[in-house]
Amino acid sequence: MSGDKTTITVDRDVALRCSKLARELGMSFQKLASDALRIVEEVVKDGGSPMDLLYTWRGMKSMSATDTIALPMTILLKFFEDLQPGKFTPDFYEAGREIGIAMSHEITFADLVKRPLIFKILLPLRSANNRETEREIIFTLAIPPYSKRLTPLFSAYIRGLLDAYGYTQHKIEVREHIIEVIMYKSAQT
Repeated sequence: MSGDKTTITVDRDVALRCSKLARELGMSFQKLASDALRIVEEVVKDGGSPMDLLYTWRGMKSMSATDTIALPMTILLKFFEDLQPGKFTPDFYEAGREIGIAMSHEITFADLVKRPLIFKILLPLRSANNRETEREIIFTLAIPPYSKRLTPLFSAYIRGLLDAYGYTQHKIEVREHIIEVIMYKSAQT
């Protein structure tokens, strides 16, 4: 670590909490702050924001609470090659509900709406976007084109996740490899 130092201004409560944490971990506050800034630098260089990193971490914590594993899409497709994917729709719904319950303790629904890329932690998505109108929230999720056969399973998973957050009145439309989730704001339970 370089001997050069600089002073930055941060919120006092953040500095106090981080200083206490550094002491508890047996590291210097300077090392903790420098490591954190290196991480943020990498995320921002790739087009993200520090808050994206926070919600990604919270999503990962939620996944670990439900014994979730990440699988390459090609492996998942092989599992369902000789099976009827529709047979597993209830299982995917329940898995989505389970992760939704865990996530709701870490990530508010408002934060999920602001950061739809959180869905990329949960599903093999190429992109995740949203748009909000006065009456609707619409998520547009693009899965890899070769995995269209699994869209009923992914849709059930999303339905379970949203139900766990209390949004039971939603519509899911599938076009090719695009899953569009339409939720009506007045329908929140």
